[in-house]
Amino acid sequence: MFKIPRTSLEEKSSRQAVRRRSGNESVKGPNVFLRNRTLTGSASDEITSANEYRANIQSPRAKLHHLNFRRRKLILALLYVIFCLAVMLWLIYEFTGRVEVSVATGIQTSRDFQANKENYIKAVKNYLNAHPIERLRFMLRNDDLLNYVTAISPEINRINTAQASEPATSQFQLNFRKPVASWLIDTQQYFVDKDGIAFQVNYFEQPRVKIIDNNATTESNGNAVASIRFLRFVGRTIETSRALGLTVEQVTIPQGTTRQLEILIRDKQYPVKMSLDRPVGEQVEDMQKAISFIDSQNLGPKYIDVRVSGKAFYKM
Repeated sequence: MFKIPRTSLEEKSSRQAVRRRSGNESVKGPNVFLRNRTLTGSASDEITSANEYRANIQSPRAKLHHLNFRRRKLILALLYVIFCLAVMLWLIYEFTGRVEVSVATGIQTSRDFQANKENYIKAVKNYLNAHPIERLRFMLRNDDLLNYVTAISPEINRINTAQASEPATSQFQLNFRKPVASWLIDTQQYFVDKDGIAFQVNYFEQPRVKIIDNNATTESNGNAVASIRFLRFVGRTIETSRALGLTVEQVTIPQGTTRQLEILIRDKQYPVKMSLDRPVGEQVEDMQKAISFIDSQNLGPKYIDVRVSGKAFYKM
């Protein structure tokens, strides 16, 4: 039987012990890449220690991914800044810092408009001062602005939406009322448009229709006592008659009443009596039929009365 020499076993055990000890001891020097050891460290110049906080060993692919991510963040930040600047520029463009007014439709007396232009600008500015949020054009309430301005200047019929002429400058286009009749009260000239709105500033030619008030129903300050309903009735009567081919030349308020009127048609020698208690359209239609009948019969009445519904009277 072969026996292993004792000296050989002792040498083997000694070598194993040394190997186990070397695994627990730190090995210094160039021979750091040994079996059963964890590799630490990096060849990158950006990492100085294996225990450095947030040490990052990236492959070229990982670095490219990281750069793309940072590029996207920078692009998004740049787009956000551009969007904010665009919004600020748009708000500046929409802001009304200075007011300008112009005429939307042709007028006859531009000199008078230039004389009153500052009054219109002042009225618009006062409204914007009372409603500062409406200095932004997209927040402007045109109906409220029109009601405010027409309460001061009733000759304005409509205000077109403000347009930007320059940065922070808005231009308002004004439409003025065209009169269909005039009314002289205590040396004060009043005008009435087709809607029956009375005003004193006229930018068009003088109307041919005159309103004669035989009652002299005026107050001590010269303002007319006639109601808005009466003025609206006069304006609609003139416009409706024109639509049916009849031209009104004169409107007279009879003495002792403010609810009736007499109109004089062109080329007719007799007046037509009308009442505010009947609709304008019905009375004008009855007047047209009565005039056609009288012309066909070659009659010369003193007047025609259409104040009763469905009937027309005339007196010879």
